[in-house]
Amino acid sequence: MTGISPSFRPGLTRGKIIIILLGLIAIITLSYLFFTYFNVSEYPNIPGIKSSDRILIFAPHPDDESLATAGIIKKAVEKNATVSVVMVTDGSGAASAKELSKYLQKTNNSNTTDLVELRHQEAINAMKELGLNENSLIFLNYPDAGLRAMFEDYWDYDQPYKSYMEFNQLNHSIYNFSYQKDVPYTGANLVQNLDQIIKDFKPTIIFYPDGWDEHRDHWATNAFVTYSTAETNYTGQKYTYMVHNGRNWPSPPYFLPPLNLVPQPELKNLDVTWLVSPLNLEEEKAKEDAVGSYQIPLFITHGYLKSFIRSNELFATHSPVEVEKVKSNNFFQIGMPNSSFKDVKTDYNTKSLKSSDDLSAVGLAQDDQNLYLILKNTANIKSSLLYKFHFRIYNGTEFQRMDVVVQDGKAEYEKKANNSVQPDKKPSVQVQGNMMVLTFSRDLFKDAQFIMMNSDVYDTQTQQLIDLMAWRELKL
Repeated sequence: MTGISPSFRPGLTRGKIIIILLGLIAIITLSYLFFTYFNVSEYPNIPGIKSSDRILIFAPHPDDESLATAGIIKKAVEKNATVSVVMVTDGSGAASAKELSKYLQKTNNSNTTDLVELRHQEAINAMKELGLNENSLIFLNYPDAGLRAMFEDYWDYDQPYKSYMEFNQLNHSIYNFSYQKDVPYTGANLVQNLDQIIKDFKPTIIFYPDGWDEHRDHWATNAFVTYSTAETNYTGQKYTYMVHNGRNWPSPPYFLPPLNLVPQPELKNLDVTWLVSPLNLEEEKAKEDAVGSYQIPLFITHGYLKSFIRSNELFATHSPVEVEKVKSNNFFQIGMPNSSFKDVKTDYNTKSLKSSDDLSAVGLAQDDQNLYLILKNTANIKSSLLYKFHFRIYNGTEFQRMDVVVQDGKAEYEKKANNSVQPDKKPSVQVQGNMMVLTFSRDLFKDAQFIMMNSDVYDTQTQQLIDLMAWRELKL
């Protein structure tokens, strides 16, 4: 065995090797940060705002409008465009009584101890930082953490939802600054309010939460706005925004203004178009001041809200799913149709429950007689789970809802509201492996001018929601 000559000694000591490795790690980390958070050339810019634009922004809670669209509002004010911001809930879930007490003690705030009134004033202060006066804000004051229940289960006028928040245990709005004081907490009332606002304001652009947002109020606000824009025949631009998307959103979750806001990796592969709105230094500063007006959530989250202050804002557009016409309905053999949409893998709901039962994708197809709904799961379909499919069908005059529950390979229609339809013929169900196919009569949709649908899955033993998909618009 040939040895190393005594006159030759390697120049790399252990210390030098460690330094080199640390240097390589630093270079890789900086390169990742640069290409991920500094380079957003892969995403086109949102179209510029014009003075003739009328911009309507829907925020599930006071502060969402600043986190997602403060830069847009500032640009609109600079262009003399007209802006209106709608706060959908009262923000009563922002803090517990104990947390609010600590905040008030720290700030010596003795004007009021009513959390909803405090959140109302914070929103007014935030919009002033962006150049909007109080007249540009609309406070609907529906219950924080109650919107999903209102959309799905508490729809009818005579069946209001009762809030369970510490600062709101009512079934109606009581504040004088509400858009409609004393309005019962029902889905139909909220839609009626949204319809009237859209008709009165006549927006050219609407910003609202994305359906993949993991917060139930954001998910539901997306559903309500989608519903109302169809009912009012709105034809302008619509852009969605993301606020809740896992623990590391925005990523990194710190106050880092030089970085860009980019979609989470699991969102990049979905059928969505991402757009950015770059912010200049003045717009960044205005956004920082607006976010800084929300002292209560900043105190509760230890400043997390400031991680949304970046050099851009991020938006998305979703195209309708054009339902494919097929010659074969053997989807177990041919696979998912082209008109399919994916779900986010292991999202908020599945993290704490059964990730193996995560919904993977939903596809739709049609022939002359039938509409086929194909569900794909990450694991084999289980007879013990409850799979639900929800349709909202607009015929040009009114919406009808169709809710289908599947368990043990059998489908049943649910009557959830006065506008529920329960056709005589139930859809047939076929299950094989991790796929399920439901077959509906095509006649059920013959008068449809607009269809939106989503699906979810429940554990029947615990009654817990395992996974929930975003609402999507369908085109037949």
